[in-house]
Amino acid sequence: MRLVSPRQGPQTNLAGAHRGRRRGRSMEFAEHRDYSPGDDLRHLDWAAFARSERLVIKEFESELERTVLVAVDLSASMSESKRRLALQCAAAFSWIALNGQDRLALAALGSGPRYHPPVRGRGQWGRLMEWLSSAPAGGRAQLTDSLKGLAQRLPRSSLVLVLSDWLEENAGEALTFAHYRKHQVAALQILDLEDSQPPWLGPLRLEDIETAEFRQLSLEAQALQYYQQALEEHSGQLREQCRRLGFHFHSCASLDRPEDVLLRQLVERGWLV
Repeated sequence: MRLVSPRQGPQTNLAGAHRGRRRGRSMEFAEHRDYSPGDDLRHLDWAAFARSERLVIKEFESELERTVLVAVDLSASMSESKRRLALQCAAAFSWIALNGQDRLALAALGSGPRYHPPVRGRGQWGRLMEWLSSAPAGGRAQLTDSLKGLAQRLPRSSLVLVLSDWLEENAGEALTFAHYRKHQVAALQILDLEDSQPPWLGPLRLEDIETAEFRQLSLEAQALQYYQQALEEHSGQLREQCRRLGFHFHSCASLDRPEDVLLRQLVERGWLV
């Protein structure tokens, strides 16, 4: 399988396995064009000239290298089930990227954000998974600031896959900044059933597990409805922003099987081929 960029065509000058927007010298034929003075005579198609007596140049697809960053949210808001699915999908994305001759970087967001610079070759996969599994869970993801910092480390037109619940008020700013840096983003939102249907009613003292801030309120049916509407609007705004910027966005449940997410949901949405 291959990871599909939301907008095709990496823009680097390094040799690789992905089709670029410019013509190059790979073995895969792209098209003919009329000969112009100064063109390399070695690229003349003499067979076409024999048929049409017209000088044409053979052009080939350029094969360019792509950098892929897999960023996994391991913050306190990611419950065990959300974190487990995120890590399973990150492992699969990493294997697909390395097997597809991409350069792969990893990031773990949460308690002490960690970054592993890009490497090549599927032989690196086991070591990278050990690095990711040793990353500490908990703390705050600070999704916006973290992704802005990561976007500045990467070559332009990198593919950034972010696996998170995306439950941060200004998360859309990170998408805008990534677009400004010419990156391509695929945002996988992983939510628990408790995120959409909190199993509590009545007087409550709610504490933010990332910041320890708390609020006292009475969660009645109407308040629960307002909360669900706000969550739906938040996810909808992220989805619409991704669509507008030409990014991927998909929301799934933490109890979904990883093979269903990868092989059914994401293939149907064009993330993988």
